[in-house]
Amino acid sequence: MSYFVRALLVLFIGSALLYFFSPKPTLLESHSFSSAFYDRHGSLLRLTLSEDDKYRLFAPFGTISPLLIEATLLYEDRHFYHHPGFNPLALIRAIWNSYIVRTRPMGASTITMQLARLHFQINSRTLSGKLEQLLRAVQLERHYSKQQIIEAYLNLAPYGGNIEGVAAASLIYFAKPVSKLSLPEALALSVIPQNPSARNPSREKSYQNMLTARARLFRNWLEKHPQDKKQHALMALPLKIYRLKNLPFHAPHFVNQQRAKNKFIKAGKITTTLDLKRQQQLERLSKLYIDKNRHKGLYNTAVMLLDYRSMELLAAIGSVDFYDASIQGQVDGNNAKRSPGSTLKPFVYALAMDQGLIHPMTLLKDAPKRFGAYTPENFDRGFIGPIFAKDALIYSRNVPAVNLTAQLKKPSLYEFLIRAGISGMRDEAHYGLALALGGHELTMHELVSLYALLANRGKLQPIKQQLDEKTPAALPLLSPEASFLTLDILKQNHRPDRDRFSQNSSKKMPVYWKTGTSFAFRDAWSIGIFDSYVLAVWVGNFNGEGNPAFIGRTAAAPLFFEIIDSIRGTQAEAPTNVINTNGLNITQVEVCLPSGDLPGRHCPATVSSWFIPGKSPLKVSNVYREIPINKKTGLRACSDNEDDIEMRLFEFWPSDLLRLFRHAGISRKQPPSFAPECSLDNQATKGLPPKIQSPDQNVHYAVRSSQLDKERIPFIAIADADVKKLFWFVNNRYLGSASNGETFYWKPKLTNSTVRVVDDHGRASAAMISVELVQ
Repeated sequence: MSYFVRALLVLFIGSALLYFFSPKPTLLESHSFSSAFYDRHGSLLRLTLSEDDKYRLFAPFGTISPLLIEATLLYEDRHFYHHPGFNPLALIRAIWNSYIVRTRPMGASTITMQLARLHFQINSRTLSGKLEQLLRAVQLERHYSKQQIIEAYLNLAPYGGNIEGVAAASLIYFAKPVSKLSLPEALALSVIPQNPSARNPSREKSYQNMLTARARLFRNWLEKHPQDKKQHALMALPLKIYRLKNLPFHAPHFVNQQRAKNKFIKAGKITTTLDLKRQQQLERLSKLYIDKNRHKGLYNTAVMLLDYRSMELLAAIGSVDFYDASIQGQVDGNNAKRSPGSTLKPFVYALAMDQGLIHPMTLLKDAPKRFGAYTPENFDRGFIGPIFAKDALIYSRNVPAVNLTAQLKKPSLYEFLIRAGISGMRDEAHYGLALALGGHELTMHELVSLYALLANRGKLQPIKQQLDEKTPAALPLLSPEASFLTLDILKQNHRPDRDRFSQNSSKKMPVYWKTGTSFAFRDAWSIGIFDSYVLAVWVGNFNGEGNPAFIGRTAAAPLFFEIIDSIRGTQAEAPTNVINTNGLNITQVEVCLPSGDLPGRHCPATVSSWFIPGKSPLKVSNVYREIPINKKTGLRACSDNEDDIEMRLFEFWPSDLLRLFRHAGISRKQPPSFAPECSLDNQATKGLPPKIQSPDQNVHYAVRSSQLDKERIPFIAIADADVKKLFWFVNNRYLGSASNGETFYWKPKLTNSTVRVVDDHGRASAAMISVELVQ
């Protein structure tokens, strides 16, 4: 007996010393936790494993059901708030029965002692282990409050299998957060940690053991809460128990991305911006679309839906089937780098409008053109000829887009993309002008953020994927006016099934959209804006294998519009068009329909077009002119006050456009020649002088010394429609002539020179050229 007394004395003295002098241990910091990802409405997307493969979800004390806390203390440790980490009377009784008289083993563990065993991984079945457990409990009580201790215990307690912590147990067994437990559920969870293997509710026999223990706890509960006798009926009902296999696994690519962003989150609960109902709606549509188009070689798709007003991501489908290894289904198509094809062209046109190069009705040239060593082709390998800027964008003509890209300055398209945060960009020289046609790969996230920029009046904002993310200040990259004009063009792009659609809906809301097809038919895109959303659809193979069916308009656009129609058909409120002109510095003017310029008095037809005051390049059209014609000869008269003349209307198209009209098979009413008696001085006063295109005064020409005899510089001028020949001079020395529209080649001289061109009516213009010799 004296040995027992001495042992107790040493124990209590040691405990007192430990209480006052022990260092503060960690509590939960050394444990990894699961993450529970929720959609914006509170639906669980996925519960992940901790780093040690446990389902262990952290729950702060304030989020744990008070019923559960009270039931756990009632079952495990009634005197929790009154002891110093161990219950002295219970401990003496346990030691006496277990080690002195050896009647039967008795437990005396408090909540704090159990926490010490779980936290410090103590084997409490041995006497030394039990002593360490007790001393550790005293150490915990010295440094932590009772609330912190019960919080830590409930986050580490075992609940069967690899489930630890009451938050994970509540989600797995009852599919609800721990704050929402009913009394029968709280009592059930309270009895499991004492024997988690024998009381695991997911197994039938263990479930019955749990019910028996719960019934004993309920009797004790009623002694303290007699008013809960009315809960007898609920206690008699079977519990709806879920199993690990019932855990949701929604939006797998999206959740994986969130996990990568949040390696360790003690709080556990992550509320994302995803809308699970929208996600599942888009998943169904994508799967049905792929299933019905497999015969075309369409096996995979990726889709993203963004609310551009809040920049919150609502749906993200990384592949049509996460589990299908044949399509590399676990690759995330939302974040994979792919060629965007022509989907960057709207930004070329927006930049060009911002820089005063074009307005929607500017007449551009869709014709063969060489840019150094680069000669772009159109998708159909043909050329339309003269084409309005809006039509060039709608029909996705490559040559006009490349030509505009070459003219962009401060910013260039490359500088614009750099400022927009596009990743992986090399030096600008690496891409050249092919950047406008998909020369650099983008992720779907990046492309969606760019289109959201158009909808947000030129301001770039990052995509939000978690509701508590802070939104940084928006970065203006385009003017609101250029953004609106670009969208106004894109809404005129007809949907592929427009005939069927127009029959079914006479009052359709606009869709501002664009397609893209990458080189060698590897990627098919359709992306655009409707209502308050940005939607992107990609069709292709993750291994980069091409397919002639991978064309944006025929492979991606049908799914794009199926999704739009489905969303519009299922949303509670009628769709609203939030793209408008409020507060914009734009106005509509009448322009001459054939030329796109302000109408002169002889313009045969006009059309309304937007322009940006002080920025858009508008001039009065001089294509349509009245000239005097001799009635007898049909030739152009020298003046309009001669006898036998009448004023007739003719088209004076510049020579470059006139040549394109001819190639396109479009005839134009050209003016006749001057009468022979008309002097050159007289002819020179009528019409426009030629305009030198090459040489370019802003270009410094260099010729190679080894090729000096072979080097040639092209001379090109745009002349009026009545010109047949152009005569070229350098430093007033005649070089030769060329037909209107043809190129004259000059053997360069190593000097600064004045180049002069004179048309056959005596009208002239000049430009400077600088040439130097290089090795």
